[in-house]
Amino acid sequence: MRPTRTLVVIASEGEAKFMKNEGVGKGLEEVASVTIDVLNPEAHEFADDPGRNTAAPGMGRHAFDPDTPEREHKRREFADVVAERLKKLWDKGGYHRIVVAAPPKMLGELRGRMGPLAEKIYAEVDKDLVNTPVRELPERFADVAAF
Repeated sequence: MRPTRTLVVIASEGEAKFMKNEGVGKGLEEVASVTIDVLNPEAHEFADDPGRNTAAPGMGRHAFDPDTPEREHKRREFADVVAERLKKLWDKGGYHRIVVAAPPKMLGELRGRMGPLAEKIYAEVDKDLVNTPVRELPERFADVAAF
C-alpha cells in the first residue's frame, strides 16, 4: 500500500509555508514559502499608513477611508497568492490530500480561493502556526492527521 502524500499549508496574513508529508511517521518537510512582500516588493521601503489630515478644531476630520480596510484588502490579495502557489504545488506533486492551518479569517479567505482544490482539503486547523518550529508541527496536527 502506498503512503498517503499530504500537502500542508501553514499561513498567516503575511507569510505562508508549504510542506509535504510522505506518510505516517515521516514528519514534515518544507517545500516552498512566500511572504506578503511579493505583492509589492518595493512598498515596504516607502510605505506608511494611509494619509490622514485633521482639520482645525470643530471643522471635522478628513481621512482616507477605503471601502475595504487596508488589512482586509491585503489579506485577500495575499490569500490569492497563497492559493495560486498551492495549486501549482498540487499540480506538480502527486499529493492525495491537503491540510491547512491559518488564523480563522485567513482560513476563510483561503478556502474561498481554492476553487475545485477545496474538495481535497482533508483537515483545517484555525491557528497561526507559521512561527512554530517544523519539528513541533506534527504534534500540533495530532488531532487531525498523523505525520
